[in-house]
Amino acid sequence: MRERIWHEMVDAKLKGIYTKIYLAEQRKINKWFNAFILIFSASGVLGWSFWKDFPLATSILVSGMALFKIIGTEFLPNEKVFTKSEKIIDFYFNHFNQIENLWYDHYNYIVSDSEAQEKFYSIIKSESEINKIVNDVIRNQNSKMLSTAEIECDNYFKKIFNL
Repeated sequence: MRERIWHEMVDAKLKGIYTKIYLAEQRKINKWFNAFILIFSASGVLGWSFWKDFPLATSILVSGMALFKIIGTEFLPNEKVFTKSEKIIDFYFNHFNQIENLWYDHYNYIVSDSEAQEKFYSIIKSESEINKIVNDVIRNQNSKMLSTAEIECDNYFKKIFNL
């Protein structure tokens, strides 16, 4: 049972770190997208003297940017995704702490195998609630972000548990 608790603890930490990295990347993408829209829109306004002789081009440009902004919000992350991601991070932070406390109690023989098993499955049961949100927010894993998360997770366990 001790190994099962350990693996769940590592998995919870990894998922929390991955979601944190994922959220940071999504916020960066959103920031660049908004900056692009702002710069492009500002160039239209500031370049009014140039565009005044081309009303059709100006109309196409403005409508194109409006359409791009609307379509972009469907494909790029928004505040709703950020809020859900933060909820996932909070969940895995708390989940990790519960599993870690159980692991310490079991490792130090404060709880027996049967008590640890009962507490373990009680804690694990709560993960099913967050899985729906995870599947909604993180549609596919990015191998580069996962690799970064694994390195950060390994470093954490080496530092804390002297592995």
